[in-house]
Amino acid sequence: MTRFLMAAVVAIGLGAVARAGGPPPVYVVVDEVTVSTSGGPERVTIRGSFVRLKEGPGYQYGKPVHGFVCLGLDEKKAAECRAEWKEWAKAAGTGKVMAVGSCGEAGSLLAVKIHEPGDKAAGPDAAYTPGFLGKLEPGARGWSEEEPVKALLAFVKERRAARPARE
Repeated sequence: MTRFLMAAVVAIGLGAVARAGGPPPVYVVVDEVTVSTSGGPERVTIRGSFVRLKEGPGYQYGKPVHGFVCLGLDEKKAAECRAEWKEWAKAAGTGKVMAVGSCGEAGSLLAVKIHEPGDKAAGPDAAYTPGFLGKLEPGARGWSEEEPVKALLAFVKERRAARPARE
């Protein structure tokens, strides 16, 4: 009986830890990714729709916005940055939600400026922080059913519906 109780306590504890990390603080639906090596330091520009955790207590998200971020290569983690940039590029145009971070941590994407679509970035606004990128698969259990993800997907759908048809 004691072994059974110990096993139950361990299982409950591990289950609590698995979900206790908190939701990703940044979600992105990627339209386009550009990696540039000319005219300055190597950098990635991620265009799409973003929703981020607001500063302050609790998990409150801002409204989804459309725009882009421009991030530079972290020379100490160049291989990891480039590998993740390829993952961002694979997600471009798919309509899938990319999750960044957990437990209030998302590296540079949590605070970097999101430029408006018509803006021009003079250069990277921050160094890219690898190690925070994840994906939310449609229909998967977990954060994909959370309100900020639903709001982001509705925002993207509305934006696409409002676009004039291409000839």
